[in-house]
Amino acid sequence: MTTKIDKSTDRIKNDILQYIEPKIYNCYQCGKCTSSCPLSDVFEYKPNQIIRLIQSGNIDAIVNSNSIFLCLSCSICSNRCPQDIHIATTINFIRNEAWKSKRFKIKSIARFYREFLRIVGITGRIFEPGLLLRLNLLNGRFFNDMDLVLGILKKRKIRLLPEFVKKRKNISKIINNNL
Repeated sequence: MTTKIDKSTDRIKNDILQYIEPKIYNCYQCGKCTSSCPLSDVFEYKPNQIIRLIQSGNIDAIVNSNSIFLCLSCSICSNRCPQDIHIATTINFIRNEAWKSKRFKIKSIARFYREFLRIVGITGRIFEPGLLLRLNLLNGRFFNDMDLVLGILKKRKIRLLPEFVKKRKNISKIINNNL
């Protein structure tokens, strides 16, 4: 008997093969994607391992790892791939599917995404001080990273007050439909 999760992961794999990256079986595990990834050392599964897991049909392992949520989507892995496999796009797709099904290995990841989108929904763009303050409050670590704040403020790298996008209601609608 197939469970709901099995059907979900089968659908994810089929969608990847049909719409996202039909060339995924061309990967011969050269490792260029992993060697160029700036965060591969903190991933549970490195980019080439994610491709191998997709090839073997083990989507659950990917969804239940931290890798898809830590990916920067910088696309360096995709650009370095000699087989022109769109690894970053594939990881983004799996991350979106995990988000839709509310499957997160680390609960603080879900909290971060929710708060990020909530702030973007309000202002129309990200407001870093508000995000950091809110996350610190939710995580019960109010003074976390406060030692960095003075240096950032001195360099005027961030604004103390949020900027609002004129047509932010359109952005809010998109976000509210997907939360």
